[in-house]
Amino acid sequence: MKFKLLVGDDEKSMREGLAAALQREGHDVVVAADGDEAYKRFQKGDIDLVITDLRMPGLSGEELLRKINTESPGVPVIVLTGHGTVETAVDAMRNGAYDFLTKPLNLDRLSLLVKRALQNRELVLQHRRLEEELEHNKTFEMFIGNSPAMRKVFDTIRQVAPTKASVLITGESGVGKELVANAIHELSPRKHKPLIKVHCAALAATLLESELFGHEKGAFTGAVGRKRGRFELAHEGTLFLDEIGEIDQNVQIKILRVLQEKKFERVGGEETLEVDVRIVAATNRDLKAEIEKGTFREDLYYRLNVVNIHVPALRERKEDIPLLATAFLKEFAKENGKQIDGIDPRARTTLYSYDWPGNVRELRNCMESAVVLAKGSVITLDDLPPTVRKSSETTSIHIPLGIPLDEAEKIIIRETLGAQKGNKSKTAEILGIGRKTLHRKLAEWGDISGEDEED
Repeated sequence: MKFKLLVGDDEKSMREGLAAALQREGHDVVVAADGDEAYKRFQKGDIDLVITDLRMPGLSGEELLRKINTESPGVPVIVLTGHGTVETAVDAMRNGAYDFLTKPLNLDRLSLLVKRALQNRELVLQHRRLEEELEHNKTFEMFIGNSPAMRKVFDTIRQVAPTKASVLITGESGVGKELVANAIHELSPRKHKPLIKVHCAALAATLLESELFGHEKGAFTGAVGRKRGRFELAHEGTLFLDEIGEIDQNVQIKILRVLQEKKFERVGGEETLEVDVRIVAATNRDLKAEIEKGTFREDLYYRLNVVNIHVPALRERKEDIPLLATAFLKEFAKENGKQIDGIDPRARTTLYSYDWPGNVRELRNCMESAVVLAKGSVITLDDLPPTVRKSSETTSIHIPLGIPLDEAEKIIIRETLGAQKGNKSKTAEILGIGRKTLHRKLAEWGDISGEDEED
C-alpha cells in the first residue's frame, strides 16, 4: 500500500531533504513551507502521516497538531524540534503527537518511526474498510476484526451456517461466542425460525432439565402446570446451549438422545415428542480434559463437535484492538450524547499493550467507562480505568522535567536496555532506532567498547 506523507518545515533544506529520504522509502510526499500552507494541504483529505516542525511561521506546529487531532484523529503526527527540552516533546505528546524527533535528524530513527506510524494508520484504514463491508452484511455488524484468526472464524461461519451440522464454539469468557451463534443462525435456512438461548451455568441441574425439556403438571413441587421446554420452543430453529461443559451427566444423556433420535419426554411425562432442532453449543472449558476426568460424556462431545469454531482471545489478535476500541467509542459516544473524536496515542498504545484477561467484554466495558468519564473530545490515558492504566505505568520511565533531551535519551535507552536484560536487538526495536545507532550511542557513553558485538 502506498501512503501519502506531508512534510511541514520552514527550512528549505530540511523539508527537501526529508522529502527525498521519504521518497526513497517508496512514499508519496508533499511539502509545505509554513503552518498555514501545511493545514490547507492537509484539508484536501488524502494525507496518511504528517511530519511537522514545531516552530513555523503562521500556524505553529502545535496549532497544526491540535487541528489535525481534532479533525482527523486517525492521522499520526510526528513533530520535529531543534532546540526543545523534554517539556516541549512531552507537551506535543500530550496534545496527541504520535512521537517526536530532534534536529539534526537521525535517518534510521526517522525510517523506523515512519514505518510504525504508518502501520498504525493502516489499522485505521482497515477499520474503515471493515465498516463499509459491514454495511453490506449486517449479520456480522457486531463482529469487529480483520486479523487472520478472525477472518478464519468468519469463513468457517459462512461455510457451516447453511448446513444442518451441530457446532461447538470454544474460547475464553468474553471473546464473543454468543455472537458466533447469532451469526450461524442468521446465515442459516432456519433464520426465520426461533433462536432459543440457554445459559446452562446459570441453572441448577433439576431446573436445567425442566428448562430444556419442559415438565408436566405435578412433576415436582412447584410444577403447577404444564411447561414447554426450550427444545420445543426451538422447533425448526436453533438452540444455543451456552457453557455446555457445566451440565451434569443426567442432562447430558437426555441431550445426547435428542441429537441421536430427535426425541424426548417432558419431566414427569410419558408422551414422546419429536423435534427438529439444530444445536449450537459453547464452552470455555477444555471438554477433552473433562472427558478424561469423567465429568463429560465422550459420545456427546463428538455429537456436538461436528464442526468446531475456536474464537481467539483478544491478546492473540491484538491487531484488532484499535478497530474494536474505535467501534465501542462510537457506540458509547452516541449512546451518551458526547462528541468524542478519537483516542490519543498514549491511550491507544496502552490499550494495545494490555493483555485483556476479560477479552472483548473487558475492552467494551473499558471504552464505555472512558467515554463516560472523558472531559475532552479525545480519550486520553487518564480516562482509562485504573487497572488498564496501571499496566502502562508499570513499564513507564521517569524523566525529570527540564532535563536536556540528550540526557533524557540516555535514561530512556539505558532503562529500556535493562528491562530487556541487555538484548540490544529488542531494545532497538522498542525504541524505533537501528541496532547500529544503538551500538554507537552506547559506545559513545562508555557503556560498551566500540569493538563489542551488537548482540
